[in-house]
Amino acid sequence: MADSAEASVQEHWSETNGKKYRRGSRLPKKTDTRPPVPAAETPKVPWTWEEDGMTVIRGTARSAPGCHNVCGILSYVKDGKLVKVEGDPEDPYNQGRLCSRCLCIPDYVYHEDRLLHPMKRDRADRGKDKFVEISWDEAYEIITREFKRVVDTYGADKIAMCQGTGRDIHQVTRLNACVGSPNEGVPYFAGNSCYLPRIASMACMLGGACVMDCSQFLPKRYDDPRYTVPEYCIVWGHQPFYSNADGFYGHWITDLMKRGMKVAVVDPQLTWLAARAGEDWLRVRPGGDGALAMAMLKVICDEKLYDQEFCDKWVYGLEAVCERVAEMDLDDLCEKAWVSKDDVQRVARTYATSHPAAIQWGVALDQQTGGQQAAHAITAMWCITGNLDIPGGNVMGDACWGIEQPNWTGTWGWDELMTEEEQSKRIGVERYPMFAVGFKNLSSNATIEAWQRGEIPIRAAYIVTNNFLATMGAQAEQQLEWYKQIDFIVVSDLFMTPTMMALADVVLPAATYEERDGFGGLNAYRISCINKAIEPVGDSKPDNTIFLELGKRLTQAIKPENNDIAWPWDDVQEMWDYALEDGGFTWDELRESTWKYPEFKYRKYETGDLRPDGQPGFRTETGRAEIYSMVFHHTSWSGLDPLPSYVEPVESPYSAPEDTAEYPYIVTSGARVPHFFHSEQRQVTKLRSLHPDPLVYIHPDTAAENGIEEGDWIWLENKHGKCKYKASFNDTYDPRVMQAEHGWWFPERKDAAEENVEDEQKGLFGVLESNINNLVPFDAGVSGFGSNYKAMMCKIYKAE
Repeated sequence: MADSAEASVQEHWSETNGKKYRRGSRLPKKTDTRPPVPAAETPKVPWTWEEDGMTVIRGTARSAPGCHNVCGILSYVKDGKLVKVEGDPEDPYNQGRLCSRCLCIPDYVYHEDRLLHPMKRDRADRGKDKFVEISWDEAYEIITREFKRVVDTYGADKIAMCQGTGRDIHQVTRLNACVGSPNEGVPYFAGNSCYLPRIASMACMLGGACVMDCSQFLPKRYDDPRYTVPEYCIVWGHQPFYSNADGFYGHWITDLMKRGMKVAVVDPQLTWLAARAGEDWLRVRPGGDGALAMAMLKVICDEKLYDQEFCDKWVYGLEAVCERVAEMDLDDLCEKAWVSKDDVQRVARTYATSHPAAIQWGVALDQQTGGQQAAHAITAMWCITGNLDIPGGNVMGDACWGIEQPNWTGTWGWDELMTEEEQSKRIGVERYPMFAVGFKNLSSNATIEAWQRGEIPIRAAYIVTNNFLATMGAQAEQQLEWYKQIDFIVVSDLFMTPTMMALADVVLPAATYEERDGFGGLNAYRISCINKAIEPVGDSKPDNTIFLELGKRLTQAIKPENNDIAWPWDDVQEMWDYALEDGGFTWDELRESTWKYPEFKYRKYETGDLRPDGQPGFRTETGRAEIYSMVFHHTSWSGLDPLPSYVEPVESPYSAPEDTAEYPYIVTSGARVPHFFHSEQRQVTKLRSLHPDPLVYIHPDTAAENGIEEGDWIWLENKHGKCKYKASFNDTYDPRVMQAEHGWWFPERKDAAEENVEDEQKGLFGVLESNINNLVPFDAGVSGFGSNYKAMMCKIYKAE
């Protein structure tokens, strides 16, 4: 049998540019029949050199700790120790700029609380600090034994690989596939409410996703003659200098403003950028974005401000959309959005008559019941105005060279390692049909609904790059009780977190991006190299190495028939060679150049570069940009609307007016703090000193009405729960609105690290005390995408 397996492995060897590697697939290599798109010319820069007695390593900052960007960094090492990190001025992406989190990475790497060794504890001791140190071999043996027990007892689909918003760990999807489970994703995150509502909506309408064009596809950036600076940009539900969707660098907005671009800003508070927008700051009601989007779409359609010629050639459904919005009352939409009709008309007209114009949107749209529907309406705006896939508009972007390995929607290993029967057991794909359109993750809301019915949908879980009790977990205390029922849980992280303390049976210590090799490519612009600067601290390991080593054992124990392709590689560099093969370069070649950009084209719908058949048009049923979505048309039995629509949040002054007397305020959440990434960095002294307490931003008049002074601790409460925050005054909010920070826990409370079953808010590092998710309802509407993390009704009162 061993000889047969060895012979089988031999059949899957391949090579790129003379470098041989094992392939993780029995399918032919794509580049055998279709040569890769050429790489664009980029500056020739070394990846390492000596400077002032230190070794400098050029690379990319990309998890851990988590980040949505792929900033170029220079790491300075002396005697094997990381001394400092600076932004890379040669990198076209961030051009030398770097945030405080990256600048403080040495403090993170060498923090006294770093996890240094694998650990275990008895399941009966969950919530207690009774971990004991073990070897990696013992950790792998326990995980393999327990996962196989679950497969044999309940079925492979009862294993879930659960991730967070950390990046370059998407090989975890292959770990899921190698045991035969289709259930990977964020089962605790109601509505998959971060970017996926927008991505899913665009996928159904356009056959792919769009992003604002800031020249990021072009290595020469603003100097490339193909690029045109947008005349006008609407920044919608987004603070670009603090946080962005994957790969979007917020300072590109200011770069373009310096080059003449005007902005409008849709945001409940007056940010720096909103102040620059002047009268074009639209102070929308949290949860009212859908109403605002439909109001703007109505103005454009009613006044015939769309690009008729473009729509005639490339858009499907214009007439139906115009009929839909003609039936709607503009005054009513504006009243529900809390934005004046004059402001809506002015911004809509300016956007529609500016060429080119762009929309840069944020997670605020995702985190409401109608997030998917709002995304549909906004996408329709750039389609009908002809700002689709043109320089300075919103452009279509696919994974670079089709390399899906670092992409969570690609689910690396899905097709190669699982049977159709195994794939059919994905949680929620029948309940929410949008999950069948290009997505291979489980539905979080279908998982939550199973818990609510008293079922146990997950029997074993691997939680990586996630501290969900502090971040994603709506009604975290309830979810804590659910997840206690899971038979076996392994958690991988860099520090002891509340989630780990509460639930982990096995702990795996992960490494930072300074301690590992890899590549970052979860965007459509480029692929860049993560270069190891130092050896991992203690006995920690990179997530990618853990996946490779553990994957070999799991495959042998559970699906040995895939030994030849599941994890055939000797090391991660060989794994990267296979992952990068469609690009026509090896990992070593990527390291030598640090970054690679595929040659980019605009107006790809004209040249056949969007469709697999090579014909002009989009990857849709009609071949056009479907603002009347045929995907939604065919699945309208589920409640999906083929046309743009407006869905009010499940709990709001308009959907639940009977609750306004008791809960007169709207609290929004999730606005980023620049010193932290979600729940990370709270233990880094330099960063925590800049922002020591969890704050709720409240209008002074509202505070006065409730006997609250600035700096007071107050309770926010609704029918789902309550949480405690420190009041900070901000008179730019509507007095009916406040904003509470998310992701808070208190690593310094080591005396309260264990779970306090008598009063949950007093244990687990205080994670349930200042947790705005206590107020979040479970609801994702008919689509399964989008939930009310940013539009909760509440009351407030001073904490005693």
